[in-house]
Amino acid sequence: MIRVLLLLVFLVAGLMIGPNLVGEKGYVLIALKHTTIEMSVISLGIMVFIAVIGFLILEWAVKRIVGAISGSHHWLGSWGERRRQRFYTSGMQALAEGDLNHAQKWLSKTTKADFDGINLLALADVEAKLGHQVKAMQYWEQAAAIKGSELAAKLNMARFEITQNHGKQALSIIDSLSIQQKQKPNVIETWASALAAAGEWHALRERLESGWKKPLGQRYPYWAELASKADFAEIANRDGANELMQEWQKLPRGYKKEIPHQKAYIEQLIAQGMHQEAEKALVTAQKSGPEITLLPLFKLLQLPKPTAAIKLLEKWIKKDNKNAVLYSTLAHVAFHSGNAILAEKALNQALELDNHQEDILLLAEIKAQQANSDEALALYKQGLSAN
Repeated sequence: MIRVLLLLVFLVAGLMIGPNLVGEKGYVLIALKHTTIEMSVISLGIMVFIAVIGFLILEWAVKRIVGAISGSHHWLGSWGERRRQRFYTSGMQALAEGDLNHAQKWLSKTTKADFDGINLLALADVEAKLGHQVKAMQYWEQAAAIKGSELAAKLNMARFEITQNHGKQALSIIDSLSIQQKQKPNVIETWASALAAAGEWHALRERLESGWKKPLGQRYPYWAELASKADFAEIANRDGANELMQEWQKLPRGYKKEIPHQKAYIEQLIAQGMHQEAEKALVTAQKSGPEITLLPLFKLLQLPKPTAAIKLLEKWIKKDNKNAVLYSTLAHVAFHSGNAILAEKALNQALELDNHQEDILLLAEIKAQQANSDEALALYKQGLSAN
């Protein structure tokens, strides 16, 4: 471009100055050993102009010839670019339509073209869907070497490793990302999946605790419960329930107030047979009112005297005596404690408000224990036919 501009400047200058030189007798004399060349200034200017034009044409031709010999994909100029663009467009359309074979055919013709790695990412996706895992990984690795597609390629590689249960390999890929890249929500989501696939539950729980809550957003409760449940189970199975309770006490206050962590902790207490401790935790966690996520855990309690739980449930029922869930929960707690009278009373109240299969079957069991076989059989039939 600069050369063309300079050429235009010289041409314009020649057009302006040329007429003023017409009629001038000035000449140029070139003396060689055996030859003498004499020409006018105008002739010299024309020769120089033609020489420059010739040089530019020769340079263009040499570049095209060298490009063709070395295998360059640009030797056909703009026609080749349009051709590759057509392959890319056809491949992406085929991929969107779910025609993987044609998508593979067209996109494979663009591997050496410059599409900022998007073509390589698409081709890797096609190969992965076709079950060609090695080829998919190769194309992701190529895309990872391109700045514009590096992050997308590495995330896809990590996600693929996760699907293969190769958590360690996925974590290795994530470790290669920059600090700034690791702060992105989609990266954190993949990172959490990699830690889960690697079985590093304690590390996942610590990451969640130290600053992943905001970037994960609505996905945070899922990961929080999953990590806590697995980590608490690992601690309890390895060191016992007492060690689990000590670990819970060490946790930050804010962490212990979060429902997913409370649910995971209480479930593990019940699994370890620590029903009394589970009751205390349930009551403490719901002092301000029933929590829909924790309420079902009352039904799992197996205590001879669940005084605190029954007292809390009856308090809630006084404030909301049309809540079938509360009556049902009270009935199950009472039944497991051996208080069939309170359980039957609560079940009748619950069934007046809503017919749940679980409550019908529990009432049938109570009737069977009371030797009311006809009522028990009728309730069993009703319960088994209920949705």
